[in-house]
Amino acid sequence: MARKPHTAKEKKHLNSVASLGCIACAKLGIWDSPAEIHHIRHHTGMGRRASHFETMPLCPLHHRLGDNAYHNEPAWFDHTFGTQDKLLQDTYLWLGVNGCSCGCTKARGADQLGLPPFLSGEIYE
Repeated sequence: MARKPHTAKEKKHLNSVASLGCIACAKLGIWDSPAEIHHIRHHTGMGRRASHFETMPLCPLHHRLGDNAYHNEPAWFDHTFGTQDKLLQDTYLWLGVNGCSCGCTKARGADQLGLPPFLSGEIYE
C-alpha cells in the first residue's frame, strides 16, 4: 500500500523539525548534529506510524544506525534520553522558540517558554 504524498504543511513542519538538529545529541551537549525525522511510536498499531506532526529530530546514529539507536534499543533510548512523549513535547517547545514554518507553533522566544531541559543558551546566540 503506497503512502500518500506529504501536504505542503506537512513538508514545512518536517523541515522545521529536521532543522532543529538531533534532540538526543543536544541532551549530550552536541548542538550541530544533523537530524532526520523520527515518527514517534506511541499508540500506533503494527506497521502504522504517527502523523507527520508527531515527529522528533534524531541523527542517523540515534535514530537507526547506532547500537543504542531508538530502532535498535528503544528501552535503553527511552531510559537515557526520555520517553518519546516527553521528547515530542520538548520538540514542540524547541519549535516554539522561533516558530514552526507550518504555523503549528508561533514564535514566542526562549524567555517565554520555560526551556526544555536539553537546551542551553548557546543555541540562541
